[in-house]
Amino acid sequence: MWTCVNCGERYSGVPAGCPVCPPHSRILPALPIVVLVGALALAAVVGGPRLIGADRPRGEQTTRRNAAPILENVPASLVTVHPRVTDPRAAAVVVMLDTYFRGINQRDYDAVATVLDPAGDLDPGVPGQLAAFAEGTSTSRDSDIVLTGLADAARGRLRAEVSFRSEQRAGHGPPERLRETCTLWEVAYLLTVHGDGYRMLRGDGVNQPC
Repeated sequence: MWTCVNCGERYSGVPAGCPVCPPHSRILPALPIVVLVGALALAAVVGGPRLIGADRPRGEQTTRRNAAPILENVPASLVTVHPRVTDPRAAAVVVMLDTYFRGINQRDYDAVATVLDPAGDLDPGVPGQLAAFAEGTSTSRDSDIVLTGLADAARGRLRAEVSFRSEQRAGHGPPERLRETCTLWEVAYLLTVHGDGYRMLRGDGVNQPC
């Protein structure tokens, strides 16, 4: 999923321009975003093609560890964890995702900024970038958020796969379906470690109507 800095609209796929924005607008990947059914690999294009999770060695498997119930000590969250995700690091990832999605739903973009890696494709410290993201999600409400996969990536990063449902006003849907008011997303985030938690570096995803 991508956001145009000038107009903040979300759209998915590899852009060939910024179809819902003024000509020559700069584009940014808009976090949320996932690996999808099968061995899907999606390219992110900002300053040259980049593959989400491209630094993960081919054939690398999701880490599995025995642990206490993942959400046992996690406060009530908008995010649930699929039973197949047994990695104990999922608890910290859920906390980060909850901050992100709750911030969008409550229009608290200062909270959203705390889980964005400044080294990533959406830097909240750059004037206009977070404001554009806020505009693009200003009518969105996200729900049914599920962490469906968690895997190691190179340099200590994680790849988190998430599915969720977004509801938005007509005119704010994906560019190919602007009038759409309910959208189902599958999103992959590349996460970096920050202290005891994680931040979103970049991501990509696909969508379909509810």
